[in-house]
Amino acid sequence: MIAHKILVIAYFVLKTGEPYNELGADYLEKRKSISTEELMIRRLQKKGYVVTKSTEITA
Repeated sequence: MIAHKILVIAYFVLKTGEPYNELGADYLEKRKSISTEELMIRRLQKKGYVVTKSTEITA
């Protein structure tokens, strides 16, 4: 899988002649339209947890 990604990168670098630019560690987080909170809720629900959101703030 990693080898395939490297080949795809190499192909586009050779095709366009432009240098490879690293997108950054948080690229996918910035790109996602879903909030981190919603993502965590969905992950817990997939594991079988029942999640209810509360607006009450406890300290």
